[in-house]
Amino acid sequence: MIMAIQFAGGLSLFLLSLACMSAALGRVIGPRTRASLSGASVPVAFATGLAATALVQSSTLVSVTLVGLVHAGAIGLGPGFAAVLGANVGTTVTAQIAGFRPAWLGWTAAALGAVLMALAVRERAGPRATSRAFGGVASFGFAGIVSGLSVMAGACRQAFDSDALKLVLAIASRDKVIAAAVGAAATAAVQSSALITALLVTLTREGLIQLPGAVALVVGSNVGTCMASLAASLPTGKEARALAWANIVFNTLGAAAVLPFAEPLSRLLALTSADPGVQLANAHALFNIITAAAILPFSRQFVSLFVGRSRERLSIDNTPSHRVRGHPGPY
Repeated sequence: MIMAIQFAGGLSLFLLSLACMSAALGRVIGPRTRASLSGASVPVAFATGLAATALVQSSTLVSVTLVGLVHAGAIGLGPGFAAVLGANVGTTVTAQIAGFRPAWLGWTAAALGAVLMALAVRERAGPRATSRAFGGVASFGFAGIVSGLSVMAGACRQAFDSDALKLVLAIASRDKVIAAAVGAAATAAVQSSALITALLVTLTREGLIQLPGAVALVVGSNVGTCMASLAASLPTGKEARALAWANIVFNTLGAAAVLPFAEPLSRLLALTSADPGVQLANAHALFNIITAAAILPFSRQFVSLFVGRSRERLSIDNTPSHRVRGHPGPY
């Protein structure tokens, strides 16, 4: 019961903070900056998503932030999806990077928010004071997102440290489809594919899970990590929801394509290392790199399927002052 209350509180903080951050970003970022970010190239967006995830060690946090940015009109739908693909690849290298944690970013964002709010109070009035005030709200919103994710993860972490879970994973790994479903559910609960992957690497190395079943579990975890961004997109606009749905459908299709070949892939991975744990880590990296490379050249077209139109919005400003004179425009 206490765990359920803690999880519900973390989810409420998460959704409220996301709404505050999106609304504040919409006021801070001007039309010129929006147009520039919206027109960012796919390769640049992909590299940015990869680097950000490698830095903060959480593809969930990066994906959720991207949902907020798309909703605020700060980044276009095509580049946003490319950045999500980069986040999927970035999460495969996070285990090699030490020193940074999402909690650290949360405290930093809260401190930045306090500084911006203090500067806004000092200014008292004017465009600069307003911009700083909304910037402070956005920073506090980001800190709340980090805190909400941490609270929800903490509510589930005790169960994920139990021997019972290890037994469930070992049993589930005997059937590839069930293994993928269990991997997705486990990752959705703890909001960390890196944590689940680290646990699976240990269990595989100890011989408690065979490599084909572990590959299915890891592939499923890539689907489960999309659930937080999907939940975050529900109270937002059509394009933010399209980004979340494109992410989950993309990972689901990738999982469906890989599962039938889990055993041949395992034999191929045996050539990369004598350590089964390393083989599984390599499988995780290969899955994300290959699937991202396959869809990246068509990322704009793919994500447009989920928004109901072929071209993405260049700006969310619908006021007459942002339209061409004499042309009502599509917005």
